[in-house]
Amino acid sequence: MHDIARHISAFLMLGAGLAALAAPIDEARRLYNEGDYAAAAEKARPLVKRSPRDGNANFFFGASLYNLGEYAEALAPLKVAEGRGVAEAARMLAEYALDNYDADGAQEHLDSWEALLKKGKKEIPARHEELTSRAVQMSNMLDRVERIEIIDSLSVDSATFFNAYQLSAAAGKILPPDAVSHLGAGGYDEKLSTAYMPENHSEILWAAADSSGVFKLYGADILDDGTLDHSAPLDEKLGRNGNALYPFLMPDGMTLYFASDGEGSLGGYDIFMTRRTDSATGGKEYFEPQNIGMPYNSPYNDYMFAIDETSGLGWWATDRNSEPGRVTIYVFEPSAVRVNVEPGDPNLASLARLSDISLTREAGKDYEALLAKKLPEQSADADTNGGATFAIDLGNGKIYRRLADFKNERARSAMLEALAAEASLRKLQSRLDGLRSKYAAGDRSVSHSILDAEREEASLRERSAAQRNSAVRLENKL
Repeated sequence: MHDIARHISAFLMLGAGLAALAAPIDEARRLYNEGDYAAAAEKARPLVKRSPRDGNANFFFGASLYNLGEYAEALAPLKVAEGRGVAEAARMLAEYALDNYDADGAQEHLDSWEALLKKGKKEIPARHEELTSRAVQMSNMLDRVERIEIIDSLSVDSATFFNAYQLSAAAGKILPPDAVSHLGAGGYDEKLSTAYMPENHSEILWAAADSSGVFKLYGADILDDGTLDHSAPLDEKLGRNGNALYPFLMPDGMTLYFASDGEGSLGGYDIFMTRRTDSATGGKEYFEPQNIGMPYNSPYNDYMFAIDETSGLGWWATDRNSEPGRVTIYVFEPSAVRVNVEPGDPNLASLARLSDISLTREAGKDYEALLAKKLPEQSADADTNGGATFAIDLGNGKIYRRLADFKNERARSAMLEALAAEASLRKLQSRLDGLRSKYAAGDRSVSHSILDAEREEASLRERSAAQRNSAVRLENKL
């Protein structure tokens, strides 16, 4: 009788314990589903400590940390959750592996995800096929990582990153996002893409959104009076069922680089290359675009690839290894013949993702001097490529006149942003002069536009001064 009572008491205590555990799990689930990951993680943390093998507790703890970007702490509970049959944990681990260039590990988690879904008699989502395709593509790309030499890297504001590209005249011009609208083309989004114009000013290439909001590449010839001839999309297949942005045409007039987030991308935007020829109808025919591979492309956003054959420098932008709102611009030496990293190289993943650019460099080589030697001379009014010369007094007897003079990367980036503000200021002042002329001629309708432009002018002056001061302060810390 006593044994029966003891068993009943133990059963009731177990039931009470399970009920006590269920309530916090439900709360963690609710917080997680509402997107309050910090609160969900704190709610799930003691549950994992109390029941270290509980699949749900580990999932909500690990998944919340994952969404907060705390990957190192998130992995262990997610692996426990996967082992306890939580399918979503396997998906997250697969995505993490892909983001970290672990194609084999990603495939293992994808297999686990599929098995768990089938066990639960759930449909395999399209995301599984997409991630599997990316894992296969990444594995193939890791077998052909190009060995390149990074000369310099710049961390810059993502909104004005194109100002950092210092190209020779023969490489053409990377134009700011509003360039095409100034030439009379409509439907252009000034927030997303740059335009490109070759040295002979014969044409211009850009990106514009169609009626569904998908960006496509467009082109138009430039007439003798500087206006655009009839503009037309380049080719539907260039977008690969996604967006296509940031065109750059090589001086041969045939080789086109651009960015797309469509089919064949590792994630986000990847850089693609195509070639064009004259078609029988008098236009241009484009060949099937090819992903240019690693290290240029990554699971993040990679775009605005440019090669300057005159200076012997290549440039591209990426938001990997970058803080939010900024991008990294890598400057490298293009090679006439592609040489790949050996698949067995222990630094293969680091070279593919460029987590340490020193691995790409030769010991003892003076890269600052090499960059200064290779950068093309820029005229004082060269504001379209952001390469204008300048004079900034460091206050210690030193006067810098080129970006390459800066030794501190953050100081160089600050000076670059000051130059971008000054380039915008020059354009604004030109527009303001036009508005004032209209006002003087009796057009009072422009008065509000003048006031707005004057406020913007003051803001740009303040920004330029602040960035110049920041550049001096950072450089003098060395």
